[in-house]
Amino acid sequence: MFCPTCGYLLQKLAVTTDSGGKFEIDHCGRCGGTWFDPYEINRIPYHEVVKLAHLTVLPKAHLGEFPTHKCPRCYKILSPYQSESTPRGVRFLRCSNCHGIFAMQKALEEFKKHQEEKITEYKTKNVAFPSLSAVFLPALFILLLFVTTFVTVSHLQETKEERIKAAEIISSIQTIPISPTSVSFILQTKVPVKSKISYGLSTLQMTTYTISGVATTFHQILLTDLVKNTAYFYQITLEDEFGKSFTTDVRIFVTHLN
Repeated sequence: MFCPTCGYLLQKLAVTTDSGGKFEIDHCGRCGGTWFDPYEINRIPYHEVVKLAHLTVLPKAHLGEFPTHKCPRCYKILSPYQSESTPRGVRFLRCSNCHGIFAMQKALEEFKKHQEEKITEYKTKNVAFPSLSAVFLPALFILLLFVTTFVTVSHLQETKEERIKAAEIISSIQTIPISPTSVSFILQTKVPVKSKISYGLSTLQMTTYTISGVATTFHQILLTDLVKNTAYFYQITLEDEFGKSFTTDVRIFVTHLN
């Protein structure tokens, strides 16, 4: 995945929560921004954010930013985001499709510092809740959050495993320009499988075609009526002998100008 701000390749880093759990984030070592999948920004503790700052060597010169910031996961345009728990002046970028959040280094530090201060203040005061509803409603919210997080993490894990399996099956992919508006797509797999390709100018608007309707190791299709000198997003879906499907990560091929 690439940084929505400067286009630099995001690096996967493992972080540890206060309770000892671990998860991965995607960090830009060039501009210091960090991409969080849903709910991850609330799990990372302040001391891990400080470590991220030490891993980033910010350039002295100002980096040019893209006119629009796109989600590194689904390529939808990110929107400014500020919740009730976000301190004044701190702004994130959020994807309305996958609900991931991109945070610049300074904004992330201020947000997590604010969170820790609130937690410390609460522990110090040890304020009792005034009514049963004030206890029940937060507990219900936490329960719903837990269930939602579990479902989201399970889905992401399943998708990740499918992509890993698809990558293991594929031995090579070739895109050969036939003309400015057509491309010959050749796929070779290690075992016989059925195959489909989904492609389009956006990951949200893809057209799906069957490459091989029967199990084989050599798959070829001619893609026509393309726009010349244009980048297309695509994914390959493979189906094994048991009917199990595996879909690759989103990839890109580019048509030629002439």
